[in-house]
Amino acid sequence: MRIIAGSHKSRKIDFPKNKLTRPMTDRSKETLFNILGSLVPGKHVLDLYAGSGSLGLEALSRGAFDAVFVDRADWASKVIKRNLAALELAARAQVIESDVLKAIERFEKKGDRFSLIFVDPPFDQGLVEKTLIKLDQSDIVAPFAQVVVGHSAREIIPGQFETLDLTRSKKLGQAYLSFLFRVESKHGETKSYLSGQF
Repeated sequence: MRIIAGSHKSRKIDFPKNKLTRPMTDRSKETLFNILGSLVPGKHVLDLYAGSGSLGLEALSRGAFDAVFVDRADWASKVIKRNLAALELAARAQVIESDVLKAIERFEKKGDRFSLIFVDPPFDQGLVEKTLIKLDQSDIVAPFAQVVVGHSAREIIPGQFETLDLTRSKKLGQAYLSFLFRVESKHGETKSYLSGQF
């Protein structure tokens, strides 16, 4: 597994070598970031169900301002921290070992906001729907933020949201990438999780 483009292009990254993780292939990751294009630089990234941290690391390499990685597994947080250290990106990132839905609630209480959110949970466990419903109701999703979801063909993106708009889904082998856009926000102004700026 490697960084596809940006300041750390072609650098290898470590990932947990066990049956509990499903790292996104380089080809799928390249497709995802090609679709996002110029939307990555300057963004405050939240990588949920982060695993190895591959998506957040790619975003940092491509100019994202900072990134927060969330995964409840201790082995995942250890791998992410190793990757951040190896790539010298630790100063622009934070790793949180937590259940994702509980982490979202803590971000809400602190008033944190993110402008690019990756949701790539284990397949077919109902986590896609639960997480998107939570994000739809949450002000941690900044105005005009992008939410990118990796999911299986059996997991359908809910059809009705109050603040998120499904703009595109792309089939990649047996999986899908779906892109959602925050079309409404309750409070308007946003800030960085790490710096207090947007």
